Amino acid sequence: MTFTGSGDGQSGSMRAHFVLVPMLAQGHTIPITDMARLLAEHGAHVSFITTPVNASRLAGFAADVEASGLEVRLMELHFPSAEFGLPDGCENLDMIQSTDLLPNFMYAIAMLQEPLKAYLHEQQCSPPSCIISDLIHWWTGDIARELGIPRLTFSGFCGFSSLIRYNQKRQTL
Repeated sequence: MTFTGSGDGQSGSMRAHFVLVPMLAQGHTIPITDMARLLAEHGAHVSFITTPVNASRLAGFAADVEASGLEVRLMELHFPSAEFGLPDGCENLDMIQSTDLLPNFMYAIAMLQEPLKAYLHEQQCSPPSCIISDLIHWWTGDIARELGIPRLTFSGFCGFSSLIRYNQKRQTL
């Protein structure tokens, strides 16, 4: 689905095009929706990469963006649940029924690389300017290098958790 608006009046070919790739977990997706809105409010075109199940969870966000006239596109990529031994429709971390399936989930996420690459190569009228992905999506760096664009990583950890991890590495107990 595409939601377009006048933004700041710039033409689509003149505006930056950010591609946002969140981890498929609510605690990671929610901050990326805020980032998408902020980027679009400043005149950027935003492609928000997700899956069909996760897109349905973003219905409120999609409605808000559409009502505000911001140019944000939710791009749904097929998630290969069955191919990796996951229950059908298991497209979010909170849907995994056993920690034993976590590796399967992570491998399935990595398989989004090729469909994402194909989508980005198709964006002739608005080629991507930058990929902003969750830290866990290492493979987005490969795509960014191939396209010759920057890639920024996003960490969903809060500041307090990051401080604890930093201090644990610095100090020995």
